[in-house]
Amino acid sequence: MQLTRRDFLRASLATAGSLVATGATLRSFGQESGGKRWFKGNLHMHNQWSDGNAMPEIQIDWYKSHGYNFVCPSDHNTFQAPDLRFKSFGSNPKITPEISKAFDGETSLWKPMSCEAVPNKLTEEFVKQAQERFGDESVEIREVGGLTFVRMRTFDELATQFDESEQFLMIPGFEQTGGVLDKRAVHMNFIGVRKTFPYLKNYEDPIALMSDTYDKGAEIYEGQNYLFTADHPLWRFYDWNPSALIQNTKVRVFELSNNGIHRDFKQHPDGWKPEQFWDVVNAWRATHDQPLLLAMGSDDRHDYSGEPKAWTMVRAASLEQDALINAIHDGDMYCSNGLDFAEINFDGKTLEVKVDVKEEGEYRIEFYGTKKDYDPTCKTFETEEVATVSPKRIVETYSDQIGVLLDKVEGTEGSYTLKGDDLYVRAKIVRADEKEPLDWRSKPAAWTQPYRG
Repeated sequence: MQLTRRDFLRASLATAGSLVATGATLRSFGQESGGKRWFKGNLHMHNQWSDGNAMPEIQIDWYKSHGYNFVCPSDHNTFQAPDLRFKSFGSNPKITPEISKAFDGETSLWKPMSCEAVPNKLTEEFVKQAQERFGDESVEIREVGGLTFVRMRTFDELATQFDESEQFLMIPGFEQTGGVLDKRAVHMNFIGVRKTFPYLKNYEDPIALMSDTYDKGAEIYEGQNYLFTADHPLWRFYDWNPSALIQNTKVRVFELSNNGIHRDFKQHPDGWKPEQFWDVVNAWRATHDQPLLLAMGSDDRHDYSGEPKAWTMVRAASLEQDALINAIHDGDMYCSNGLDFAEINFDGKTLEVKVDVKEEGEYRIEFYGTKKDYDPTCKTFETEEVATVSPKRIVETYSDQIGVLLDKVEGTEGSYTLKGDDLYVRAKIVRADEKEPLDWRSKPAAWTQPYRG
C-alpha cells in the first residue's frame, strides 16, 4: 500500500512512545524461564448484561470449570457496575414510575424475562440454569407491573464468588461497539478498565473511527494500565481492511483467531483471510520500523452450548491483572484454538519452538514471514450485494509474496534462523494427520507472535 508522507508521519509520531517502551524486537522464552508460567484466558465474551444468552454466573463458572485462568466479561458498551438500570442490549421495556419506585434502593441491571426464545432475550431456560447450578435463592427475581425482573450480578460480586489466588482471575473491561455510515462495524475491546464511554458514530471510514476511539480511550484512561484490542476484522463481511492497522500503528493487538462472521458468510475467492491480514500489516510495519502487530485468540462467545473458538496463552510471573496486561503488551503470549506450545524461544536471530503433545499423532511446524523485496502493491475490488450473505464492500488484495511459507518441519520440535532478507518470522503448529484440508477456519492450531532481529 502506498501511503502519503502525511499518513506515514502521523503513524510514526503516534507510535514513538510505544517503540521506546517495547523496543523493535519482541522476545519470548521457554515456560520455565524467569519463574514465569503460562495462563490460559479469554478476553472477549458476552452474557445477559448485553447479548449473551447465559446468566453472568453461568458464564464465568463455565470458564473456571474448563481450566481457564483469567477472563474478561466484555459486554457491549457496558460495565457490570452496581448502578440501577433496566435497559440492556436487546431489552428496553416501558418502565413506568410505579416500576421504578418498586426498585428504590436496589442496584445492578434488572432485566425483564421474555417468552421469546430469541437472541438477546432473557428466558426462563437461562434463569433455571443458574438456579440449578447455584440454588434457587442465588437468583433474585421480582414481579412488578406485570413483568418478571431478574437481577444480574455485578462484576465485583462475580469476582468475589469466582476469583481464586493464582488459579482464576476476572479482569474488568468492555467491548466498544462502533460503526461507520455504510453500516460497517468496527469493534474494539478495552481491557482492564471499569469506565465506559459512548461509542463514536457517523464516520465515513473505519480508519478514522478506530484512531479516534483509541485516542479517546487514552484520554479517559490516562495513567491506567489497560489493553486495547481491534476485534474480528472479518465480521460481518470484510468490514475493515488491513489498511486500518497499517495506518493505526498505535494499535498493537488484534484478534487473529475469532473469525467472527455472519451466519450466512461465504468466503470471497479473492478476499483476504485473517492470517494474510496479519502478515500484510506486519510486512508494512517491519519495513517502516514500526511495532509489529500482535495476535490473540478469543471466542467472542454468546452461546455456551458449543465449543469455544479460540483463546490466548499468556506467560506471566503471577496471575494478576497488571502482570497479564504487561505480558500481552510485551508479546509474551500465543494464540490457540486447540494446540499448545511447550517452548517458544527467540534469541534475536533464531526462533525455536516445541509442541506440547497432549494427544498422539503427527504434527507439523510451519514458519511464515515476508521477504524485504516483497511487492507492497494494494489493489481493491468491490463485492456484489447478495441479501444477507454479502453486503457491498471494498476489499483490499495484496501480493502472494506476503506471508510466505519460509520452512516447515514434520515433527514436534523445530527452528528457523532469520535470513538477511527476512522482515520477520512467526511459527504455526498444526496436526499433520488431519483428514480435512487446513484452511483459515481449521482446528486445531496455535500461532506464536512475529519476531524480527
